[in-house]
Amino acid sequence: MTAMTRFDYSALSASGDIVTGHADGADESTIVAHLHNQGLLPIRAVAQTSTSLGGWTSRLRFGDTLARRDLALYSQQLARLLKAHLPLDRALEILASLAERRHLQKVMRATLERVRDGSGLAEAMEAQGRAFPPVYVSMVRAGEMGGALQQVVARAADFLRRTEEMRQKVVSALIYPAVLVVVASVSVALVLTVVLPEFAPLFREAGDRLPLSTRIVMAAGDILRDDWWILLGGAAVLALAMQRLMRMSRTALVRDRLVLALPILRDLVTRFEIGRFSRTFGELRTNGVPAPEALRLCGRTVGNRLIAEAIDQVATRFKEGESLSAALAATGRFPELSTQLIRIGEETGRLEEILNEVAEIYDQDVQRALERLLALLVPALTIGMGMIIAFIIAAVMTAMISINDLAR
Repeated sequence: MTAMTRFDYSALSASGDIVTGHADGADESTIVAHLHNQGLLPIRAVAQTSTSLGGWTSRLRFGDTLARRDLALYSQQLARLLKAHLPLDRALEILASLAERRHLQKVMRATLERVRDGSGLAEAMEAQGRAFPPVYVSMVRAGEMGGALQQVVARAADFLRRTEEMRQKVVSALIYPAVLVVVASVSVALVLTVVLPEFAPLFREAGDRLPLSTRIVMAAGDILRDDWWILLGGAAVLALAMQRLMRMSRTALVRDRLVLALPILRDLVTRFEIGRFSRTFGELRTNGVPAPEALRLCGRTVGNRLIAEAIDQVATRFKEGESLSAALAATGRFPELSTQLIRIGEETGRLEEILNEVAEIYDQDVQRALERLLALLVPALTIGMGMIIAFIIAAVMTAMISINDLAR
């Protein structure tokens, strides 16, 4: 028997009123069909039990940029309203009234005001600063110019959903090792600050005659117990300093060069970035964005600066008349498989389709590589933390044996 989930929904009635409520169904499509049967136009259907990591990260996001999850949902809702032949300003008004988060509502209302003043949707979005990514704005502009805004917004929603799913897979894969490190670190801290002090009076009598390992462990416990606030403050200052350093172009370039110099990280990062580039470029071209502009935007979405520079070189070569596949191969940053597939796409006139296939291939490669890496990382972390605990125990036992020998 299929498990039922309760969904919160919002829909538009035939009279133009917004109807909200709850309904039980197997999935979102079941709720949408149910609302259609009632003569309602579905705008939003979200599972009440949805506690995915994406939901938390969208709430914890800082800055002015809209979270991809919010933007994908917004695009999906806008596409549904436009498909029902609602005027653009009315559709934006409905979405602004349904926005749950204050920042999202503020952005939507500002966009609505621009549209009512005569601006196009892309122009109104661009006026909101960093709220809408440049890639998204370019898609919308191409849709407006081609008279296919509803279709483009729907494709943009699907594009955002797929890229967010890939990002969440990477983040989710790193959760368990992070939890393991935190738990092990807390365990070591408890041993050093709670258990070891019980032996301090006994060890203090031995003084300098204690083994070096025991003195190191006891000193580490004293520092952690007495000066923990200094360590915590120092870690926070170091983290802020590193964050500021990484924002500097020169430091970020050194970091990205180092990442591409390490064999395991190089393959993983390259596959991830090639998958992102292929999906973004293919989606932009499908939505009618000119190739030079699409390449420029792709360079801004790629995280690694060396690969971004390579894409800029591709854009220059492409403008000079070189084929896309040849320009990509000339940079030396793109795997031969990707350039060969793109060459086939150019020769057969199926470039956009091939680019999406390349993205799928490298997304799957990244997922498999992460699984293999985690298969090695988790045991390595376990062994490493076990060795630290073993060192502490050995230091205590060695000290006890030394004290017994001295007592004789």
